[in-house]
Amino acid sequence: MRSSARSPISRPCDVSPHDARLAPAAGAAWLAAACAWRQWGWWPLVAVGIVLALGAIRRSARPAMLLAALAGLAGLFAGSVALGAARPVMDAVGSNTELLGVAETDAAPGTAGPTEGLWRVEVRIRSVDGSPARARVVVWGDERWAGIARGQRLELRGELAPADGGAVALMWRPRLVLASPARGLDAAVAGLRDGLRDATEGLPERLRPLTRGMVIGDDSGMSADQRAQMSSAGLTHLTAVSGSHFAIVLVAVTALLRALTRSRRLVAIVTGAAMGLLVCLVFPEPSVVRAATMAAAICAALWWGRPAQALPALSCGVVAVAVLDPRLSCEPGFAMSVAAVAAIALWAPPLAVRLERSLPPSLAHPLAVCFAAQAAVLPLLALIGGGVSPWAVAANLAVGWCAAPITLVGLAALAVAPVSTPFAHLLATIAGWSAWPVDAAARAAGQLPGAELSVPPGAIGAAASGLAVAICVALTFATRLKLGMPVLAGVALLAAIAVPLVPRLVAPHGPGDWIVVACDVGQGDGMLLRSGPRSAVVIDVGPEDGPGPGCLRRYGVTRIDLLVITHPHADHEGALPQVLGKIPITQAWISPAESDEPTAATRALESKGVPITVVHTGARAKVGAVTVTALAPDGDAVGEGSTGLNDASIATLSTVEGVTVLGLGDLEHEGQ
Repeated sequence: MRSSARSPISRPCDVSPHDARLAPAAGAAWLAAACAWRQWGWWPLVAVGIVLALGAIRRSARPAMLLAALAGLAGLFAGSVALGAARPVMDAVGSNTELLGVAETDAAPGTAGPTEGLWRVEVRIRSVDGSPARARVVVWGDERWAGIARGQRLELRGELAPADGGAVALMWRPRLVLASPARGLDAAVAGLRDGLRDATEGLPERLRPLTRGMVIGDDSGMSADQRAQMSSAGLTHLTAVSGSHFAIVLVAVTALLRALTRSRRLVAIVTGAAMGLLVCLVFPEPSVVRAATMAAAICAALWWGRPAQALPALSCGVVAVAVLDPRLSCEPGFAMSVAAVAAIALWAPPLAVRLERSLPPSLAHPLAVCFAAQAAVLPLLALIGGGVSPWAVAANLAVGWCAAPITLVGLAALAVAPVSTPFAHLLATIAGWSAWPVDAAARAAGQLPGAELSVPPGAIGAAASGLAVAICVALTFATRLKLGMPVLAGVALLAAIAVPLVPRLVAPHGPGDWIVVACDVGQGDGMLLRSGPRSAVVIDVGPEDGPGPGCLRRYGVTRIDLLVITHPHADHEGALPQVLGKIPITQAWISPAESDEPTAATRALESKGVPITVVHTGARAKVGAVTVTALAPDGDAVGEGSTGLNDASIATLSTVEGVTVLGLGDLEHEGQ
């Protein structure tokens, strides 16, 4: 007798049309809120309207389409209201203003380039020059801002500059007129966070900020090297509190409460309160808000005795975010959070079923989750200039289990710190050493072959990675194709090779008649001035492992007649070893700040026998078709601290074939 039951492969996903009813509403609310906030006009809403009208032709789809229309209107209204409230701040951009607001984050140190030596604070503005307003301004302040904590009432004066993303404006080096201490819940949260910081002081240097980051999202103590290692290994999400943290706490609290009481509604109330406290502790970042709204939907389902499904909860969360905080609809972090959760809910289960043919379930399911989540965010990472190493899935699979003990034990240390300092130190030590495998994996991933391969930035990289992801999804859902480990490994290998290399193969080559080129090296500088048919004067080379050497190759430079290293910051001289290994350098200019104490760049130049000149104002060189004159620094500009090093930059005035080029390095206001 033939069984009527369908195989797991013929039903690759447990999500039913009933579960997906809220998905159109989530998409409509998200797009409408983004259109209103970004002032994109009405055409996206017209497109949504057409889709909704076509969907409504089918009777079974009409309720979902009606709900989507209502959600879209709600998102549009919320976005318009938020834009109107932020208008006073937008109108003040470019002028000196007085702002009153509340710090939304603790002060975090800048890590590279112009933000080195500064402190970043997000401020929720309440008034601009006495006029009511509601907007978010990102402040980069001097050392006076180092002690600012979330919840403090601030009064500041400075010039507003435009910003991208959810922030309405930026303010550089404003004057901090008044900083009132935090009160109420904000003060209590600050005390708890300080208690965890004190409890982790005894941990090793690398484990201390890693533990704080994995418990409360405070990674401000991480060195630039450790940040880069975590990013290249695809482990940054562990220190930016996200959905996995909420899932860990949700499961732990629910299990504990179910062991103590049978009241379903009491469990829902207490769990919801725990999720709210967690949001207060880790601050409402985009991924946190998304995770919190999903947790609220799950608690509501628990209250009503309904099964909790990931896709409806995610859809509810997106609608709530679009209506309550429309600015987050334009945040890349929110988009990546939604994409990762959607992939885990829709793609990971059928992928795990496929993998179970070749792997035990205990390995197939974690592998499917890691692979789906990492792949889903690749196109978005390409659009914002980020990337993930080919070893990211392996790294997450190896240390993903660490998140639960670190989060739970770390939160326990935070909770008991006000009562028992020794016990808090003990718990923090356990949590800290549990984070050691994460640090080890981050360091090891950067040493593996191919670790430097990543998704190229821009539209081409997004399209290439999107195509690779689409192929993997199609293979997962193909009913007539066996998807075992050999097939998956082959596809993953081809994708890992093709995604970074294909865009480079089809990238346009530099023109043959160029005169001046400003290389896109990301953070930092890199400029070429053509001194001969195959030679150039080069001002800075960009960061280590950056595209600076590739820019030289693209424009056919086989000899550097003069290399100018404006100042000793890694985003300007980091790629020098790679350049020296491939292109000869005739002579080099360095800043007085570089000559005081030998740096890696100076030692690299000396090892190749390159003549080095310490340059001051008035130095001049005629190299082929290029004339270079130094306008700065003065003889006493040796540079101390990040700002001092920036103001010790070599400023140049160059002429080449009638074109005049002014190079300022990283001169700040005083230096200029």
